[in-house]
Parts: sequence; C-alpha cells; structure tokens
Amino acid sequence: MTEVLIIEDEHLVFQRLARFVRLAFCDRLVLHHADSLETAHELLEEHPIELTFLDLSLHGKDGFKVLDFFLAQPFKTIVVSAYTDRAIEAFEHGVLDFVGKPFTQDRIAKAVERFRLSKGTDTHLQRLAVKMRGDITLVPISDIQFIQASGIYSELHTSNKTYVYDKPLNHLLKLLPNQFMRVHRSFAVNFSLVTDIVRVKHNLYHLQLSTGKTVPVSRQMRQQIRQRLMA
Repeated sequence: MTEVLIIEDEHLVFQRLARFVRLAFCDRLVLHHADSLETAHELLEEHPIELTFLDLSLHGKDGFKVLDFFLAQPFKTIVVSAYTDRAIEAFEHGVLDFVGKPFTQDRIAKAVERFRLSKGTDTHLQRLAVKMRGDITLVPISDIQFIQASGIYSELHTSNKTYVYDKPLNHLLKLLPNQFMRVHRSFAVNFSLVTDIVRVKHNLYHLQLSTGKTVPVSRQMRQQIRQRLMA
C-alpha cells in the first residue's frame, strides 16, 4: 500500500482529486488529507508518506514552504495548481510533476504513472532554471563543476560557460544532491570531479578537478576532504 497525502484547502477540489487519485492507484493506497500547512507538517511527521499532491496556495500561505521544510525527506511531490507560471520554480525544488488546474482524470493518471516509474530514483532536482536576458535556460546539474558565491547570487561554472543563478550559495546547496560539497566560504564543488588536494604555497591549498580546473579550499575543510578522497 502507498501512503499519499493531498494538501488542498478547497473541499470540492480535494474530493475531485481524491477520486482521480484512487482510480489511478486502483485503491491500493492509504489517502490522507490536509487543508493547511500546519496539518500537513503533522501528517508528514506521523505517517510514512511516499507521495504528496500539493496546492501552492493554502489559505493565502505559500505551499513552497512545505517543499522547503521537507526538502530532505524521501517522499515525492506533485504540484496541483492554477499558478502555472510557478512551474519552473516548482521543478527547481525537485517536484516530480506539475499539474495545472483544472485537471482531468487522465492527467492525474499520468502523474501517478510518473510516480510509479520514479520509485527508487533520486528525489533531487536534475536541472537548474537560470534566467538570461528574459529567457530561461535549464542547466543540467551534472554539467556543473563548481559554484562560486557572488553576494546574493551564485555563479555556476560548467566546462564552457558560467551562469548566474539568482539564489545565494547557502540556498542553492539545500537543493543540490550530496555530491556537491562546500569546501570554502565562497566555493562549493562537484566532489565527483575532485582528484586531489594540492598545496599552492604556504598554507594555501586548492582542489584539483578532473577537468583541469582548480578550486580553493579552506584550512578547516582540508582534513575532511582528504578523508573523503580516501574513502
């Protein structure tokens, strides 16, 4: 049995969505309902929820607070919202799917099928949406070699281009998979690319990446990095 939570404050919408979800799962589920963020928090802490259907506007509060609060938890989220302009932001949070309102039974069935196919996969986002001259560019996480803090922004360094992401490094690291490690006050690195830690001069060390690039490392992080390299 799969435990599913629907977070929706409009009763008629909940009833319609619950009916479609039951049909998609063929009743092989335990269905919970929350009409507020507070109730959602309680249910998520008390039950082994595997999937949530989340409305982005709950009594005037922002549903993304649920995603931020439970970002590291193992359940997956499908957003169901009339605010389709927030779809990119939702995918940046690592949601599995975004279903616009009004929705159909077929669309909910497709979202549930995506959940079934995703079981056992990483819940972290796979791409970052970067705004460039009014357009949106999707940067694959796997392409990012290291990230440099730049005030309230972050610079994403890939093999051939640097992108400016409109969130600070602290925020961004909460979204990224564990392969990204903060190694300096101003730098985080894709650790899967780190090959060595080298001394540049007295008390100054850099990480050597397999791509040929180097990233500074703080004195406090050296031992932890050496241990991780030997693991």
